[in-house]
Amino acid sequence: MDRSDIPEESDAPSRGVGGRYAYMRSDGTLDIVLGSLVAGVGAYVYQFIGGQALGEDGFAPIGVLLTAHFLAFVIVLLPIEQFVIRRLTFGMRGWVVPARGIALVLSATAGAVFVVSAAGDDYFTSRREFVIFMLLTVLVHFFFAVGRGYLAGFRRFRAYGYSSAAASLLRVGVALVVAVAAPSVTGFAWAHIAGPLVIFFWRPWKGSNEPAHAGAVERDVESERGLLTGLVMAAAASQALLLAGPLVASRLGATAAQFSITYATLLIARAPLTLGYNLIARILPPFTQMAARGERRELRAWARGIAIASIVLAVVGALAGALLGPTLVGVAFGAGFRPETVVAALAGAGVVLAAGALFIGQILVAGGKSLRLAMAWAVAVISSIAMVLFRMDDPVLHVVVAFLVGEAAALLALMVAALVKDADELTSSHGYAVVKRSIDIAGSMVLLVLLFPVLVVAAIAVRLDSKGPAVFRQQRVGRGGRDFWMIKLRTMVIDHDEEVFHDHLARLREAGSYDDEYTIKIEEDPRITRVGSRLRRWSIDELPNLWNVLKGSMSLVGPRPLVRAEAELIGLDNPRFTVKPGVTGMAQVHGRDEIALAERTAWDERYVAEQSTRLDLSILAATVTTVFTTPGESSGE
Repeated sequence: MDRSDIPEESDAPSRGVGGRYAYMRSDGTLDIVLGSLVAGVGAYVYQFIGGQALGEDGFAPIGVLLTAHFLAFVIVLLPIEQFVIRRLTFGMRGWVVPARGIALVLSATAGAVFVVSAAGDDYFTSRREFVIFMLLTVLVHFFFAVGRGYLAGFRRFRAYGYSSAAASLLRVGVALVVAVAAPSVTGFAWAHIAGPLVIFFWRPWKGSNEPAHAGAVERDVESERGLLTGLVMAAAASQALLLAGPLVASRLGATAAQFSITYATLLIARAPLTLGYNLIARILPPFTQMAARGERRELRAWARGIAIASIVLAVVGALAGALLGPTLVGVAFGAGFRPETVVAALAGAGVVLAAGALFIGQILVAGGKSLRLAMAWAVAVISSIAMVLFRMDDPVLHVVVAFLVGEAAALLALMVAALVKDADELTSSHGYAVVKRSIDIAGSMVLLVLLFPVLVVAAIAVRLDSKGPAVFRQQRVGRGGRDFWMIKLRTMVIDHDEEVFHDHLARLREAGSYDDEYTIKIEEDPRITRVGSRLRRWSIDELPNLWNVLKGSMSLVGPRPLVRAEAELIGLDNPRFTVKPGVTGMAQVHGRDEIALAERTAWDERYVAEQSTRLDLSILAATVTTVFTTPGESSGE
């Protein structure tokens, strides 16, 4: 919103480009996101290659194998992965999969084998061969899930993302070779089995030997009674809402065409959930650490924030489904599979709510609240079944409405379950601070999703315009005078002259009165790039600040963070440092970068004295107006 951060690049520690940006390679969040995207796209490409090579009749055995595998993986293996992550985060080491986990895997294997065996007469020329394939599929994916659990539990998020992508790429690569050389069901089955073997390349069991939290293991064992069973029940219930749709449609009298439309629509709609399943590995460890530290108020704020964001984004999902859904389904499966616009819209909204429910559920997993988790999903299933009992003429629409109702019930039930206080929990204030944090989480999540395309385009433009990374990180002064790392898009050359910033500080030191006209902005700054000038004009360079908001080092509304040299000119005992710094604030909507440092400080002090939820919302609304009606100066042009 302003140019108080003009000297950001110049004030970074002089560690050289490689060291300065090393954090971007070690955090691993981006690797998980990209790896999950590759894995999700690869899963669909593998199926499309098989369908094209084998035809609709020849692909049927692979469809049965994939259905049995997906049910086993999501309902049993993914909960085991979550369980492993939680145990390792608490500090347990060695082989952390319990005996009941092995029993669940054996049960899942038996169920998967039954599915394959039951379909043997219809689709397979050799039932024994495909029973063996199913056994190998579940066994290999068990080690894949456990291995990824170890990677995430040891916070090796980069390796987690790479392994997920590599497994999918290997599967697609083998499938391409089979399709070109000698298309066969056996070849595609081996491709599916071979992919997960890449997990051993990353040696997932290699990690820290020191417990992460003293005494945490004992507390974890006490809090995890029935947790794995609860996770499996919750996963089964959540998947029943999505995967049982086509079967329910058939029971409601759907024709063969309507059955296929239901299947294709829900298959395409659930594609984003593939990313959500993998992001669990990134969010579960910090949630678990918060639970271990007793930060229950923060976890409740996350539950509220995710729920609010999910409801807002569900509207966006409905619009995207209506506009793109029928076309995507038609392109992927054929014109005859195209759903009605309203069906695609409801499916899009339902998947967004399902993703929100998935993430809120991780808060309960982190706290070991297995009973609450299972009960919440039971409410969802009952709500969905109740909706099925209502009479509707169109079975496809009927199924999608029931799916949407069930996911909405799951979201609300899980949020309520996450907000329930424990018996041993001390009463704590849930006033302005909790509401503010909830709005921060919801707002930053919504904005990051909606503005992600803008960020991608801007980042590409930065890289093309000048050498250096697109994203920049710098220390700023936060609440209590403590430093934190703020990220933004780079707007300056990386080999700029430090003298410009030193002269700027000198001018600020001389500006001791409110009548001084010298502002925080450096006029005609030679360090700003051509693209950087335009990004600053519309405050696009500050959009990555939303990640700081999500992490908790910043808020949506508050005084803009200063570099330490500027903060010391004001004095670290100033009231503005008693609150979190913000993406926008009172000073930004009353002059942006055109006012002096002293006047900005006065506005910040006023905000601290008058802060309230109403004031925050009014500043956020004013910010939108200010950005579009009073764009910042394009310094350097």
